[in-house]
Amino acid sequence: ERGRTYCYRILARFARETTLEPPQYYNVVESLPSMEVCMQLSRDVPLMTNVDVDVTSPTNGQIKVRWTKPNPEDLDTLVNPGPYTYEVLRATGIQGTGLTPIGVSFTSPTFWQANDTSFTDNSGLNTLDNAYTYQIAFYTGPQNERLGNSNYASSPFLGIASTDETNNLSWDYDVPWENFEHRIFRLNGNSEWVQIGTSTEPFYSDQGLVNGREYCYYVETIGDYNVDGIDGPLYNRSQESCGTPLDTIPPCPPALSVKNLCSDEAFSCIESDLINDLDWINPMNLCPETDDVVSYNIYYAPFENSEFELLESIDLSTDTVYQHRPDIGIAGCYAVTAVDTFFNESAFSNIVCVDNCPVYELPNAFTPNGDNQNDLFIPYPYCFIEEVEFQVINRWGEVVFETNNPDLNWDGRNSRGQDLPQGVYYYTCKVFERRVTGIVPSPELLKGYIELVRDMR
Repeated sequence: ERGRTYCYRILARFARETTLEPPQYYNVVESLPSMEVCMQLSRDVPLMTNVDVDVTSPTNGQIKVRWTKPNPEDLDTLVNPGPYTYEVLRATGIQGTGLTPIGVSFTSPTFWQANDTSFTDNSGLNTLDNAYTYQIAFYTGPQNERLGNSNYASSPFLGIASTDETNNLSWDYDVPWENFEHRIFRLNGNSEWVQIGTSTEPFYSDQGLVNGREYCYYVETIGDYNVDGIDGPLYNRSQESCGTPLDTIPPCPPALSVKNLCSDEAFSCIESDLINDLDWINPMNLCPETDDVVSYNIYYAPFENSEFELLESIDLSTDTVYQHRPDIGIAGCYAVTAVDTFFNESAFSNIVCVDNCPVYELPNAFTPNGDNQNDLFIPYPYCFIEEVEFQVINRWGEVVFETNNPDLNWDGRNSRGQDLPQGVYYYTCKVFERRVTGIVPSPELLKGYIELVRDMR
């Protein structure tokens, strides 16, 4: 860039070379660097020094723009006689693309009079939402020929990301000088701008704020060209921007446990007992950083590989127990989340899957004689059985009865409805259990003998 100083050093590398083609290099070493040599490029065009947001507004924003005169030692005024004209170009944004004239120029008949090097742009700018980039085109001679353009420079643009009791500020710009410091200002309760910090990097975190309260800021950049003849430092302000800290950090998850009748060895298959008891620990008792839990969400999945669905919401943080009666059995998986005052929901608690404890037992005799006493061959009270493959076989190896109904309800007749004779029959029964993994066959095949008794004398 014109007017900038560039410095150089040379570093040599030495290596041994193999005799192979192409040659290979090894034992590579580097020399010490040479002495530094610096050179400043000719500064025969203006240099941008300020793009300073003076008024923040969506419709009537205002920006102060400043630049330097070309260096008289570099500009040959005999080759480039007057008049001299500065033309202001502008683009929306930071990238410096799409720079176009805005109809503002300053013309002087002689170089020593070409001192109009500042301009306040108040042409209906939206400085609230946009940064703006400026450049100066420099014209000379009676034919108003363009000698060149200045480098371009943008206004600083401030962005705010709000979180729990914190506003995270970051800003961006594209300028030809080096900014070495950034000052952060915040509007106080007396409508006064007060500096609250500095940063050498383009970000700053304002912490310890009150959630729900709006805070407004601007950033002032401080930089320099480090070029002789250009006064520094250079101060430029961003637009004013506001942010309201909100709690966006979810609480810690609860710690969940689940118990049911399968936890007790002496359980029964009474339907009213088929309940899962959920109990969890309030995360406010687990994590110091969690202090505002107001409710819980309970999620349930009937099988290990099925999707969780919201089962229930509890709107009291001290209520940490829940009873669930699934539609079928008691197998399923559970998770609980905590919700805070800003409706941030925690991650799932530990997922707890509980399984059914299937029970299926068969008697060894029945009396289908029509006295309404033990007329049907049925299982003892059973739990968590989906279906069975039950077969009765006579002494000749013939299947005389079969069913998939776990209730069995065998009345002593064969598959054609004929009464079977009194005697001993062999049976096999493959049981399919309702488990948290789905419907699975029992690893144990039930088999044994049934005594069919008709004559009770």
